[in-house]
Amino acid sequence: MNGRNEQVHTLDHATGTIVGTFGRPGHRLGNFTHGHTLAVDSSGNIYVAETDTGRRIQKFRIGKGK
Repeated sequence: MNGRNEQVHTLDHATGTIVGTFGRPGHRLGNFTHGHTLAVDSSGNIYVAETDTGRRIQKFRIGKGK
């Protein structure tokens, strides 16, 4: 989680290289206000919790490219 820019970066496990990014500051779905905690479940879903005025948890499913 890049809290300064309110973005989530997905990384290549082997190299640590950023392979994808999503999110931006805001209150709409997919945007973050004070993104704080990130978790991934066994299915690969990503959960992002927000603090302060955000006060919500959003769930994301990462699609696989062709």
